[in-house]
Amino acid sequence: MMRMLDEGAVEYDRVGKGDAGSTSEGAVVSRAPSIPARPSFPLTLGCALVVWAVAAALFFVTYHPGQSRIPDSLQSGVYEFELLEDARQGDFGFSALARIYHAGRSYDVRILYEGSERFMARERVTAQASFSDFSDASDMRYAQQGVVASARLDDVALAPDQGPLAILSGLRKKACAAFDSIEGKGSALLRALTAGDRLNLEEDGLYEDMKVLGLAHIVAVSGSHLSVVAVLVSALLTRLGCSKRLLSLTLCFFYAFYAVFTGLSAPVLRAAVMASVVVLSIWAKRRSHALSALGACVCVLIALHPENALSLSFFLSAASTLGVIVFSPLFSFWMEKLCSGRVRALCDAFALTFAASLPILPATVAVFSRLPLLSPLANLIAAPVFTVFLTGGLLALGLHAVAPAAGSAALAILARGADVFCAGAEAAARLSWSCIPVAGDMLAVGFVVACVAGFLWARWPDPSAKALRLGLCFVLAGGVAYLAVVPYAAKDEVVMLDVGQGDAFLIRSEGASLLVDTGNQEQKLLSALARHGVSSLDGVAISHHDDDHCGCLGVLSANIVGDVLLSSETFVCGCDDCVQLLSAARDAVGDGRVRSVSVGDTVRVGKFTCTVVWPYSFEEEGGNADSLCLLVSFDAQADGSPESSVLLTGDAEAAQVRSMMDEARIGAVEVFKAGHHGSKAGVDEGFAERTGAQVVLISAGKGNRYGHPSKEALSEFEESGARVFRTDTQGDVTCRFEGDRVSVFAQKP
Repeated sequence: MMRMLDEGAVEYDRVGKGDAGSTSEGAVVSRAPSIPARPSFPLTLGCALVVWAVAAALFFVTYHPGQSRIPDSLQSGVYEFELLEDARQGDFGFSALARIYHAGRSYDVRILYEGSERFMARERVTAQASFSDFSDASDMRYAQQGVVASARLDDVALAPDQGPLAILSGLRKKACAAFDSIEGKGSALLRALTAGDRLNLEEDGLYEDMKVLGLAHIVAVSGSHLSVVAVLVSALLTRLGCSKRLLSLTLCFFYAFYAVFTGLSAPVLRAAVMASVVVLSIWAKRRSHALSALGACVCVLIALHPENALSLSFFLSAASTLGVIVFSPLFSFWMEKLCSGRVRALCDAFALTFAASLPILPATVAVFSRLPLLSPLANLIAAPVFTVFLTGGLLALGLHAVAPAAGSAALAILARGADVFCAGAEAAARLSWSCIPVAGDMLAVGFVVACVAGFLWARWPDPSAKALRLGLCFVLAGGVAYLAVVPYAAKDEVVMLDVGQGDAFLIRSEGASLLVDTGNQEQKLLSALARHGVSSLDGVAISHHDDDHCGCLGVLSANIVGDVLLSSETFVCGCDDCVQLLSAARDAVGDGRVRSVSVGDTVRVGKFTCTVVWPYSFEEEGGNADSLCLLVSFDAQADGSPESSVLLTGDAEAAQVRSMMDEARIGAVEVFKAGHHGSKAGVDEGFAERTGAQVVLISAGKGNRYGHPSKEALSEFEESGARVFRTDTQGDVTCRFEGDRVSVFAQKP
């Protein structure tokens, strides 16, 4: 007979004589596993933290905004460049980070070139180059990477001498070409995993699905994920009787080969180093040895490249590795207690995920602005699948090199399996609550995480199974209560969200919410939604196809529980931009939840009624003049007589606004959203008087290159006596409706 004890031990009662350790009655007791030893804090790890802090401080002391960092020796001329990453194609050609060796020194620059050929990491090119400084908005970002200038290239060609890595670069290029004939998301995923080439990865929303599920490290190789691969491979080889020495050599060879084959990019090199440290922690007799090795690695990598101290990917690799070494044994012990000793493999996998996630939580909150709730389960499923795809893909590429037909067939079979995985990931990413927006200051969140980690390390708690279960129930209940209650705690509001140079307006009342436009800056949108406690949306309306109004629609796939609303004219226009907008909407929520609306249609959001007042027909193939415009009426008493109204105009300009107000017989509105971000064309003489608005909202990015809002628009509205609120200077602006009164609150007064 077997029964479970409160502490999670399993007690077996056997009849007959017991072995050593049996009781007088013959019962043999299997004791609960003892808590793992707490690792000591090695001096090298402390030194690494000091080195890291000093390097970061030195950067901020020596960095001077607006000061040119272009060396005097870099003048316009012909140079040879070695690409440090694969070139990426944008609206204005290809771009990549590259290195110049000139006058006995090396410099990292960002290159931009036009043409049809895409060059890849470690390839060398010659070109006529002209150098320039970065814009004020991007200068610090590139300075943190050690990049000194932007280089515009002309007459680009492969250099005659490709250096010592020419053979491997050629093999990698052929490996990437092997995927060209295989269509589908699975092919794009395998290409990223095996060759490190992320071409086509963002098509059809694959990369966004990975981020929603917390699986972005699958396609952007990180130390934490290679660590999981190391654990899985170690377990397999150990079962096959492989010695520790052979196992270590095998893993080191794999990491070295993988780093070289994927182009020796800095993130992969760092990931390989960090994963090697985790392998050391598995076999080291004391985890403090692994921590010492981690500290030494951090010191060496920062000494070789001080900019690593400010690299997000470096922080993610080092911090997640630290979490795995220190906390995974403790968390695994807790999980085994929680599950009463069952499913130990699952407990270890969950423990690895939680241990790697804890130290990087500040970056998850402050940089990515999202919390993937399905991440532990998704990682549990994806880790072994990733290992199969990675090893199988590399073997298939090797076969392709000697027998192209057989290799292509093997890759096609793997790609079909990857298609199934991608389909499952897409379905999971569409689940409500699979990912929620979060916001927080990195220093504040980092302080909280440091306190939690310090408490765990200092106390090294050994709670009972009952306490663990109660704690888990408390956390789950608190999370569910928060997600269920917060939407109803919000007031009746129209919020202009600060999403940079773009539009995003949140309408919410009585627990319902509608987002009008999304902007095109993912982190800004998610942070803004999180600031207002929004984790789900009952609908999203898109005014038109410009990227700064719909660019983040795919980001919200896990948060939209209702429909995406588009002008009915969008469905019949047929232009490329409208077709692309329709495709993006269907990718985000599915074909059945993309809905057309026309003039006169209404959408209820609690006490608000949103009436479509424009466009009657398209004049510019869905451009600015064809923006979907809404008259948002607030009816506090539900008596059919609205007390206040807001006119949301998208990018419509003065002529269209006058027409819609005349056609819809709109007299005056209390709140007016300035068309086209407050551009000059958005107003004309007497325009402010025609709208009659007391409050004017202008959504524009700080220091934008368009000069929005224009002096003409500001002058027109201010001279009329209206109160003007702007996201570029005041952040989020909330218009709160209470009876016949409208109160306005700015994030930055």
